[in-house]
Amino acid sequence: MAQNDLRTLLLSDPSGAICSLLGVLPDPEGNPKRTTFIIDKQGIIRYIFEAVKVPGHVDEVLRKVQEMNSTPLAGDP
Repeated sequence: MAQNDLRTLLLSDPSGAICSLLGVLPDPEGNPKRTTFIIDKQGIIRYIFEAVKVPGHVDEVLRKVQEMNSTPLAGDP
């Protein structure tokens, strides 16, 4: 993460185990579903983006992360 100055953990799931748990298995033709999950500090899934299209997706996710980080969660100081 330091190499790219990322402060957010990114997750890849080459085995498909997490995809299976979250219900985003490949379609019948074997094509993976492109899905983005934004998970808060408590491990709660706050946003799900399904059928992701690359154009504009990064900006949309960034807006949601900024929105999420500007709203205090229950129990936050």
